[in-house]
Amino acid sequence: MDADCELMLQVKKGEVAAFNQILEKYQGPIINFAYRFVGSREKAEEIAQEVFLRIYLARGRYRVRAKFSTYIYRIAKNLSLNTLRKRKLRIISLNQPIPGKNGEIEREFADSSQISPAEVLAKKEAGARVKKALDSLPAPQKTAIILNRYNDLSYEEIGKVMNLSLPAVKSLLHRAKESLRKRLKGVNYTPPPHILPLKGGGKRWG
Repeated sequence: MDADCELMLQVKKGEVAAFNQILEKYQGPIINFAYRFVGSREKAEEIAQEVFLRIYLARGRYRVRAKFSTYIYRIAKNLSLNTLRKRKLRIISLNQPIPGKNGEIEREFADSSQISPAEVLAKKEAGARVKKALDSLPAPQKTAIILNRYNDLSYEEIGKVMNLSLPAVKSLLHRAKESLRKRLKGVNYTPPPHILPLKGGGKRWG
């Protein structure tokens, strides 16, 4: 059984320490995930708080049906999309400041003091094209990209989070990659180390 599922079963029995372990492990990634949708650190933190509150309040009804990461990201996805619809916020672009793995704010590009002005300009120009390309993706495609690249979920896990079949997930990511590849043709842009390549044999765009 998934180790985090075992922790959640302990939470179900009233073990507060087990819930604290879950909170410590997932708080940063969930804030990161929500931030990429709503574009607001404050709102992302509110969404994360609501995610953990719902999980705790529903602990008595918890059943192991999938990996715990699938369970928690499904809740985070639904809350993020609901917030996005209500507030009509723009899905955050990858070249804007984002919370890191521990929830701290990071930036897509390196500190400008460490690179030349020409490199800064080139990266900004490339980033603008990346931003435009990503913002053009339909919400389902961008959701899949975020789950795969930033949260390291496999195709199978993405399917469970998004309630899609494995072929549908592959098709969704394929269309997203093709769209990005066409829009970013010729762009000299390499995502930083914390941006993961697509799992399942995918390549970076560009």
